[in-house]
This record gives sequence, structure tokens and C-alpha cells, in this order.
Amino acid sequence: MKPLRKILTLFAIFCTTSIMICTILLFSGFAYNKETITTNNSQLETKQLPIIMYHNILNSRKGKYVVSEAQLDADYTAIKEAGFTPVFMSEVIAWVDGTGTLPKKPIVITFDDGHYNNLHYGLPIAQKHGFKYMINPVTGFSKFTVESGDHSNPNYSHITWTQMKEATESGLVEFGNHTHKMHKFKPRFGIMKMGGECEQTYQTTLTQDITESQGHFTNAGVTTPKTFAYPFGKYSSSSRQILLDLGFRALLTCDQWINTIRKDDPTSLHKLGRYNRDGNLTTAQILDKLNPKD
Repeated sequence: MKPLRKILTLFAIFCTTSIMICTILLFSGFAYNKETITTNNSQLETKQLPIIMYHNILNSRKGKYVVSEAQLDADYTAIKEAGFTPVFMSEVIAWVDGTGTLPKKPIVITFDDGHYNNLHYGLPIAQKHGFKYMINPVTGFSKFTVESGDHSNPNYSHITWTQMKEATESGLVEFGNHTHKMHKFKPRFGIMKMGGECEQTYQTTLTQDITESQGHFTNAGVTTPKTFAYPFGKYSSSSRQILLDLGFRALLTCDQWINTIRKDDPTSLHKLGRYNRDGNLTTAQILDKLNPKD
């Protein structure tokens, strides 16, 4: 009996040890799987990002691309009351890269073309509300304004290099690129390829224009833009790749939708929609477009 008892005792010890080892492995595996799942979930984290697109701020008239000071002020009040927090595109890029944070309801406010009234009327209203916004100047227009000496008129002037620097120093303005001399309907429509134009010629032409534009920002002491706004909202897969190769991270279209951006997914910034702020609309009507629908 003693040998049998000894065998049973050893078997019991073996079973107990085996159970302990399996338990340890099981929980270790569970912890590993849980960590992996958590990591994967962080990669899939998303945010809704509405972007609004303004152009001119004028009190003498209104239209599809013009709002008054009163309209802009009313828009900003409504945006704040709706719980939105305006952020820079650089902050959006940082969030996607996993190196920055965003508020619960971010929104990006943009002004295209670089009209001087974006500062003359726009900056005081932004300061009143504590709002950040982006201006996307056509640097060729700015160059003409500087060289002509006819600047600082809110009715028709464009932003000068000095004004760009001063706007940046306010802490409320960031700049994006809108080309140097390609904001035209012809001979090409915006940055689109012309009929019969070979790919190499197109790539060289677009690269030279954008590079010249980027140089003006750098020379003005402004952070070189990582955001590009398509003139007239026209784009193609070819133009997108050229812009990405030039170092742009975010590409703004005129397609009207609310964006879904994804952490660790830079491609979610390559085709961002924006709602044009038509001056013929009420503040309530534009705000309805900006609010994400459940």
C-alpha cells in the first residue's frame, strides 16, 4: 500500500503544480491579449472634424463668398455655444500622429485666398472669442500687394509678408498654402493638369509653383505650411501624390462633408471636406451643417 500511497501523493503534487502553471500562463496570455487589443483600439480611435471655409469679410456687400463682421461674430458665438473648440490644423496633424491632443468637439476655421480683411476684421473678432483660425493665402496675390505698395485696404488688399508674421505672433492665426500663381481658371483650372500635358511637365510645373510659395512663408518668418488648400477645390490622384511628396500632411478640398479623422492613419487627412460659409445663409443654417449627425 505504501508504494501506491506514494504514487498517489506524487500524482496529486503533479496535478496541483500543473494547475498552478496553467493558471499563470492563462492569465499571462490574457494580459498580453488585452494589451494587444488596447493597442489596436488606440490605432482605431476616431474623431469627427467639421471644417468651415470663409473667404471675404466685408460690410459693404454679401454673397456666396462674403460675410459681414456681424455674421462672423454671430457664427463664432453659435460655434462656441454648440460646444465646439477651434483648433489649428497643426494640432489635428499632431493628434493623428499620436503626439498631441484635441478637445471633445474640435472644429477648424479656414479663410481662403489671403484677403487683408481676414486680419483687419477677422482678428479682432477672433480675439474677442479666443478662436484660432487658418488663412490660406495665394502668395502671388500677396507679392503683388507688397510690390505695388497698395496694401492694408480691407476692400481689396491681400496680406503682406509683415502682416503674416504679425498675425502668427498673435497666437490665433496659422497659415496654409493655396499656391503661388495657380489660383486661375485658365490656362489650367487651379492645379489640374492641362489637356495634352505630359506627367513630367505637370509635376515640374506644380512643384515649382508650390516650392516658390513655400519659400515666401519661410522668408516671412512664418512656419512652413503642412496644409494645402486646393484652388477651387479641384484635385486628382496625381496632384495629391505630388503634394504629399512635397511634404504636405493635410489636403483641404471644397467637398462638403464632416470629416472622420483617425489616430495613426495619416491618410485620413488626405481628402478633407469643408463647408463653404455662404453669406446668403443664416448662422443657424451653417451651424446645422457643422454639427455631426448621430
